[in-house]
Amino acid sequence: MTPGKFVEIDHTADVGLDLEGESPAEVLEAAQRGLTCLLMADTSDLVSDAERAVVVTADGYPDLLKAWCEELYRLLEEESFVALESQVSAVDPEGCVGLVKGVSVSAERLAEASELKAVTYHQLAFDHKETAGNVLWRARVIFDV
Repeated sequence: MTPGKFVEIDHTADVGLDLEGESPAEVLEAAQRGLTCLLMADTSDLVSDAERAVVVTADGYPDLLKAWCEELYRLLEEESFVALESQVSAVDPEGCVGLVKGVSVSAERLAEASELKAVTYHQLAFDHKETAGNVLWRARVIFDV
């Protein structure tokens, strides 16, 4: 199984991610990698040394994606914790459980991070398409910066 993918997209006064995966879990894991890339740019010098359990509840897959991204950003803002990788172990339209591995960074390094005003509902999407017996999940999330 290939891991989920993300592509940064430009949006007027905002930034966003188009996401793709073979399962909802892969899409959420790709969202974590994409969000980390948007926020921190270069994380090549960072090494995971801690874990955080992330439990999110939602009312449908689009809300789940929004809540997942908000929780990852909250970890950065409140704990200076940069999520470097994630593993979503349980997911359905009403929520997910994941383990995020990463590192707490210094105030100086945190100051280099991009700031988000919000994870928006604008163009928020998370759905699947079945073609020739294969299922492909796709999502989009836009961040107000």
